[in-house]
Amino acid sequence: MKLPHWARTTSFAVALLALSSTSLVAQQAPAAPTDITVGGITKPSNHSKLNFPQFGQVLEMPVKEGDVVKKGDVLLRQDDRQERALLEGLRLEAESLVRVEAAEADLKIKQIQHKRLEELAKNGNATPTELEEAWVKVVYADAQVKIARLENQKAKQEFERQRIKVEQMTLDSKIEGVATVETIDVQIGEVTDPQKPVMTVVKNDPLWVEFFLPTIQSSKLKVGQQLDVRYLGDAQQWHPAKIIYKAPVADAASDTQKLRLEMGNKSMTDTGLQVLVRLPSDIGPAAQPAASAAAANTAAAATAR
Repeated sequence: MKLPHWARTTSFAVALLALSSTSLVAQQAPAAPTDITVGGITKPSNHSKLNFPQFGQVLEMPVKEGDVVKKGDVLLRQDDRQERALLEGLRLEAESLVRVEAAEADLKIKQIQHKRLEELAKNGNATPTELEEAWVKVVYADAQVKIARLENQKAKQEFERQRIKVEQMTLDSKIEGVATVETIDVQIGEVTDPQKPVMTVVKNDPLWVEFFLPTIQSSKLKVGQQLDVRYLGDAQQWHPAKIIYKAPVADAASDTQKLRLEMGNKSMTDTGLQVLVRLPSDIGPAAQPAASAAAANTAAAATAR
């Protein structure tokens, strides 16, 4: 059925009004804010290259690459059997007071003999020479006591020195919390070189995020300030991180400054990955040096890989 002219005119006016209202609302709706981000890379918060302080043959290796270890876990042990035998002998000597007690007993005998001669000398039954000789023996015996005590202290020091040496022949994790064995550079039976690392252990929780910013932007950030970080490819999940380091010297050539964040990593995500760091909205747009900062971050990422 054909609508009358007035109905068609009214429908057209309503449609036109609706379209105009929609356009007006679209024009008035604020644009979604754009995040200010900069690229960075994740790093272990502890990256330890371990070695032994002396040459020695590897006897035990209870871990392998990729193993998760805790503080105190044994990672590697040199053949310390001879050193432990020597340690036991030094322990017995350090704990023994036989020489000290023998010297003290000899001193008492010399003191008694000297006292007797003093009594005899009063009645004219001992000569001054005999009395002097007895006194010299007391002085000598007293010196022997001091020497015995000194030797006992020296034995204790030798024992402690050997104990530390034996302790250093066992390599254990010194990292607080949980760490991961990244690399092992020796095998059982090999002789370790104190100048070369035998193992690398990393701590990825918490991890670090390092990036560079133009100095005009970095000057607006402070140590202790919280920023957000997300991994590339994960557009939704942002993770809180805290600024723990800001380079005290900026790079004059690129006019950039290095910053480091600390971020929790309970999921134990691997490090060396590229991330985006969301900067505060009031930090301002990147100035001309931003290209240098991007280059620095790209170079840092390439170094991490």
